[in-house]
Amino acid sequence: MATTTVEVSCEGRTISLTSGQTAVIGRGLDCDLVITDALASRRHAELRLTGATLTVTDLGSSNGTFVDGERIGAPMALGPGSQLRLGGAAGPQVGLRSAPAGVAARMPGAAATASVTSTPAAAGQSRHETHAPAAHSAKSGPLPRKKQGVAPLPKAPSNTGVVFERYSLPSGPIQQRTPVAAGSRATVTGSVPQVMPVEPGAGGHGTGRAITIGRGLENEIVLDDLLASRQHARLVPSGGGFEVHDLGSRNGTYINGQRVTAGRLGEGDLLAIGHSRFTVRQGQLVASVDEGDVNFVANHLSFTLDGGKKLLDDVSFALEGSSLLAIIGPSGAGKSTMLKALIGSQPATEGEVYYDGRDLYSNFQDLRHRIGVVPQDDVVHRQLTVQQALRFAAELRFPDDLPDELRNQRVDEVMAELGLTEHADTRVDKLSGGQRKRTSVALELLTQPSLLFLDEPTSGLDPGLDKQVMQTLRGLADGGRTVGVITHSVANLDVCDKVLLLAPGGKVAYFGPPGDLLPFFGARDYADVFNAVTGDPDGAQQRFRESPMEDEQVEGPLSAPRREAPPLEKPPRQQSIPSQLSTLARRHVRVILADRGYSIFMLVLPIALALVAMLVPGSYGLRQQPPIGPGPGQVRFHTTEPLQLLVFLIIGAVFMGTAATIRELVGERAIYNREKAVGLSPQAYLWGKLTIFGVLTLLQSILMVLLVSLRKPMPDSAVLLGSSTVEIIVACWLTAFAAASLGLLLSSVVRTSEQAMPALVISIMAQLALCGGLFPVNGRPGLEQVSWLTPARWGYAASASTTDVRTILLSQDDPLWQHSAGVWTLSIVMLLVLAALYSAITLWRLTRKSTD
Repeated sequence: MATTTVEVSCEGRTISLTSGQTAVIGRGLDCDLVITDALASRRHAELRLTGATLTVTDLGSSNGTFVDGERIGAPMALGPGSQLRLGGAAGPQVGLRSAPAGVAARMPGAAATASVTSTPAAAGQSRHETHAPAAHSAKSGPLPRKKQGVAPLPKAPSNTGVVFERYSLPSGPIQQRTPVAAGSRATVTGSVPQVMPVEPGAGGHGTGRAITIGRGLENEIVLDDLLASRQHARLVPSGGGFEVHDLGSRNGTYINGQRVTAGRLGEGDLLAIGHSRFTVRQGQLVASVDEGDVNFVANHLSFTLDGGKKLLDDVSFALEGSSLLAIIGPSGAGKSTMLKALIGSQPATEGEVYYDGRDLYSNFQDLRHRIGVVPQDDVVHRQLTVQQALRFAAELRFPDDLPDELRNQRVDEVMAELGLTEHADTRVDKLSGGQRKRTSVALELLTQPSLLFLDEPTSGLDPGLDKQVMQTLRGLADGGRTVGVITHSVANLDVCDKVLLLAPGGKVAYFGPPGDLLPFFGARDYADVFNAVTGDPDGAQQRFRESPMEDEQVEGPLSAPRREAPPLEKPPRQQSIPSQLSTLARRHVRVILADRGYSIFMLVLPIALALVAMLVPGSYGLRQQPPIGPGPGQVRFHTTEPLQLLVFLIIGAVFMGTAATIRELVGERAIYNREKAVGLSPQAYLWGKLTIFGVLTLLQSILMVLLVSLRKPMPDSAVLLGSSTVEIIVACWLTAFAAASLGLLLSSVVRTSEQAMPALVISIMAQLALCGGLFPVNGRPGLEQVSWLTPARWGYAASASTTDVRTILLSQDDPLWQHSAGVWTLSIVMLLVLAALYSAITLWRLTRKSTD
């Protein structure tokens, strides 16, 4: 290029170089020529003009720099007619041409004109005009380096190739490939769109050979993705497109964001399987992988309660990929509401959220796998080791046909990434606060999300751990993820790329680099800033809107017509319910055994109850007693011993069951809510608990009754099972199991573990009064009917039937105490009915949108 001035252009932006100058191209806001396409790295390539020679150097980009279709390694001189692309054949092309004579050079970083056109960067792109946020009109004049803020939203497809829910590629011919032959396969790799060698049918209009997509090597298209099932979907080429059939996958098959069992993939439609995306271009199947590093936009978000109160007020911002955003603000500023709106768990009442150009709310079922959320409370069982917690989480989050070695390998990779390998065998409750938080983050990183949001991750940590956590998040962002963190700590904001300051009422008081926050308010410390926005939230909002900072930093999103988002469906299960049940039951056993205090308590409790029961005076136990009295017609018996003994046995069983479960659900609420959000079945969760507590209460009942029988004889005869001891054990067991079900219900109702203990006491005392052993409840309207809803009433009735209490206590005539197989069976069935009733109500509470 025999010229001393060269114009370099891309995506409508142009800069000029003169001899001796260099320019950096990339997505970073400090680059001389900013490119919004996600195929470009933050600092992608450098151009240097030396005399008449223009040289391009790749700066270690992820997707490479290509000259004339070949990826370069060393610096390369560009000759006349050289074609320069970033990220591959589908990446943005950099235009190079000699500047017209007499045109002054526009120096990079000094007077580089950023002229943004309103047309797509590549022809042939499709978009939904009414659904996409548009870019502001371009402003003439220079764009100062490191102060140009959020770049306008990309018009061209990024690494997903999705432009507001339509998948498109730059125009031009697509390289033809040989159709897949029998026994051959293609692998989807990388974020660069690639054409799959699939036969589209005769002339693009006929029907070709069906192919399968999945993780297994037997598929024609192989996905290196742990979220994909072994055989995930079948594609049948037809009419220039494809008929798609889901093959019973665990994570689902999605067309244009909606889960389907069968559907059609036409021109421009998007098929998502795990992290892989497929679209049809000119009758051919084009694929790419979402490797993270995606743009994220909040577009005029508002959240208004039914009463009219606004919790969020017109919040807009845009983040480029691999960014770290801190959301700060005083109490009542709407930070938690903001987080729920950004992750889609509680959509904003107005506005949109865009994930790399796709409406998050409309595509939530598909995109939810790309979003990791770490709540404020730790979401790991503290009794487990780090490795155990992560391996159980991996079993729940990945398909059940995934080999154990692959799951464990992913766990090891995540531990290594977060520096947890040396703590793999350390119990979570022995970790420092920062290490526990990293373990919670590790759970989310298992599925390789592109977006990661954290709610108060440094709450309660000392300044040193606070810094460690924030530096960890900085490293995660640099590794190709977009990270958002809600925090009250302002000591380490300097590691963030952007800070969003919310004033009370969810009003934006500032959005921009952390270093400009204090100067913007003219404050010396953050306390003054918080006081200022708290005292005048409306003024703080207006001040930011009228400032140049708003134009610089909130340049991308504009209001767009609001579409009615489809109702949020329950997340797909990664495993079958039996598989989840197995995982949950094994994890629960591990948690119980790891908690030595709890295990000892569960073992000692039936022994202690048996010893207390032995204190009942008398030596006949539950056997029939010889009559005593002055003579015929005045016969009486020792009546107090069997009644008192049965009260101790049945109420002891009630106590064992309720005490075992009363804190179970409330203590795991944060863990359950997060696991349910990623596909945990509430049925499997509850059944796992009931299975373990069913076995536990059986062992406890056997131990308690057998110990009591050593001193207190069991009844003389059985009514159904042939052994009175076995019948007493069954009555105690099912009473304890029904009480355990009631305990789970109470645990789902109370809000804190502290509230669980009063609920336990009230439940025990009420059942003690209603069991019928202290005073008669039969024949007392109201009281008798209420007693039918308690396990103690039916457990006492079953044991009293076996004992034949009516013969011992002539003055009592409770029909539920008859010594007959029918009455005993009725009592046992009613215990099972009560357990089912309590469990059904508990399941209803668990399946609600959230457990309060």
